[in-house]
Amino acid sequence: MIGSGIERRLAAILMADVVGYSRLMGQDEAATLLALQESRFAVTDPTIGSHHGRIIKLMGDGILAEFGSAVEAVACAIEIQRRMIERNRGVPEDRQIRFRVGVNIVEVLHDDDDVYGDGVNVASRLQELAETNGVAISRAVFVHVEDEIDERFADLGAHQLKNIAKPVRVFHFSPTARADGGHAKAAFRPFIDMPEAQQAFAGGGCLCGAVRYEIHGKPLGSMLCQCRMCQRFSGAPILGGTTMLAEALVFTQGAPKFFQSSKIAKRGFCADCGTALLYQGLVGIWTKWVMVFTASLDAPQDFPPTYNLGVESAMPWLGLHDDLPRTQCKDSPSLIDAYRAVGQEVP
Repeated sequence: MIGSGIERRLAAILMADVVGYSRLMGQDEAATLLALQESRFAVTDPTIGSHHGRIIKLMGDGILAEFGSAVEAVACAIEIQRRMIERNRGVPEDRQIRFRVGVNIVEVLHDDDDVYGDGVNVASRLQELAETNGVAISRAVFVHVEDEIDERFADLGAHQLKNIAKPVRVFHFSPTARADGGHAKAAFRPFIDMPEAQQAFAGGGCLCGAVRYEIHGKPLGSMLCQCRMCQRFSGAPILGGTTMLAEALVFTQGAPKFFQSSKIAKRGFCADCGTALLYQGLVGIWTKWVMVFTASLDAPQDFPPTYNLGVESAMPWLGLHDDLPRTQCKDSPSLIDAYRAVGQEVP
């Protein structure tokens, strides 16, 4: 039960942290503390105030601030980073005070002078994902600011954040934009980093039970594919797949029959009931991975997708309302490399 002194409210949470703080303190504790204090007085505190924010608390080298507006929180974060870059000009790189910043918006528990909740924890994890001088924001924040702030954010895809139950789609701003106003293309992450506590065993099999398998190892991630090959193979508009190292997959009963669907891969299915079971690469690094089709797992709900592939073949009558990244096959770096290895372009 929430106490009488605690209230719930929607807030944008900004979390900032000094990059390499322990190293700076180890080099010169007094000089580091002075530089951090001067940066607060000259940059962070007045910038937060000018954007109608409120500093909740200071945590050594960290700052937790609350805003009533996601737009103000993100504008504040960007301004802080740009002002700190200017402030660091002429300062030796190993003595610079530089920040990483994360911003999230969520309903928080407010208790006098502090805020609590998973939303605050997400802001902290986003800060850890940000580059030096960068700002990482959640999808929830991005939908508020994409038409309000004249800045470019790179879509980093969905990430499984430590101690956060659901994957969070992350967008990133870097002040080191190209002269044309854009950003260098962010590396596309086809998989997510699953938490270390992820169950290291899962089972699955076909509809009739003739083929059973076990996964002994950490899954690398899951996706939804809408390409025509997957549509034809499954007889469905979308085919979900969960990827792992090939050595982690063991068949405990029966074995799939394989069909080579292209020069780069083969697909496994049950010869008795026809259940689609797996996708196995035949060239290069793809031979180290295997993808089991998520619906064949005993507990498919435990393997949520983190991105969409093959969206060029999406059925116009099927409306997907998730906020996961969407990629065409011809833009997938791993597919491009695999097909080029056999002298072809991505179909």
